[in-house]
Amino acid sequence: MGEKTIQWNLGFPPDEVIAGLEKLLAGVSAVYTREERDAEVGVRVPLASGSLTLTVRPLLTSVSPFNFQGPSRRTLLLMTFSEVDTQEEETFLRRLTLAFLRVGG
Repeated sequence: MGEKTIQWNLGFPPDEVIAGLEKLLAGVSAVYTREERDAEVGVRVPLASGSLTLTVRPLLTSVSPFNFQGPSRRTLLLMTFSEVDTQEEETFLRRLTLAFLRVGG
């Protein structure tokens, strides 16, 4: 165990990522706290074997990968697992992956 951070660069705007995270957490009846700091949002989730901190940061790129006019809105999602056992981490990542494969849950 210990601390482990995973980064995802997502092709969704930050507000959609936050809504997707909150929907996922509500769906599993997770208790969490949300904290807004400047342009980023932090979500702290106590887990059975430790804790998880999710940090949502906007990433503005100058060129859209599909040649649309204007900047592309992307999001950096940082997931920091502290003292979380491997099985609980894998379960959360699987749920999160499925939520975003379903376009936000």
